[in-house]
Amino acid sequence: MAFTRLCDIKDVPDDDMVSFVIDFEEVLVVRDAGGALHAFEATCPHEDFPLVEGLFDGSTITCVNHGWIFDASNGRGINPLSCRIAQYPIRVDGDEVLVDLEGEVPPA
Repeated sequence: MAFTRLCDIKDVPDDDMVSFVIDFEEVLVVRDAGGALHAFEATCPHEDFPLVEGLFDGSTITCVNHGWIFDASNGRGINPLSCRIAQYPIRVDGDEVLVDLEGEVPPA
């Protein structure tokens, strides 16, 4: 696994989502209601709409373009069930958030 620095821990507010560009790829980072960080591909698979412009309630990510909803703990589709956003391994080292864009987390 090749973890790369993405941001500082303070750059991801509680119960919020933020996107960052790393190696020319946009990554969506969410901090769920329990404080855990999760990293995902940043666009909705339906029409490549930026998910950061959507809604996050601490447990789900909603694309405001057409209302697709994803589980913020694993990227699985809630509406529709057949959709999914790729999830990347993420870890915190001191104050830095690191992500591995080559090590996609297998679907749950």
